[in-house]
Amino acid sequence: MRLFLMMYSGPSPDRVTAILERHGLHDYTLFEGGRGAGRTGRREGTRAWPGETTVLLSAVPLAHADALAATLEQEAEALPAGERLHLAVLPIERFF
Repeated sequence: MRLFLMMYSGPSPDRVTAILERHGLHDYTLFEGGRGAGRTGRREGTRAWPGETTVLLSAVPLAHADALAATLEQEAEALPAGERLHLAVLPIERFF
């Protein structure tokens, strides 16, 4: 299994959950209101640094991992200006 850590900045986090569901993955955890800074700028939820990030986690079976990662990468490249999608894929040693 792989842990997909997805960080989406924009008005439509359902873009990401819809991709998961199209890949047959209906189990995920979503954290809204994330704030921080990274290579694409700051997201602090203020007038000076507007925007927030939605963080999604999903334990993905190996059989789905490569195809899902490719789809998320394509989505990230096609997002409108101002929206961002980042993905980290981590190995899972044990999941129960």
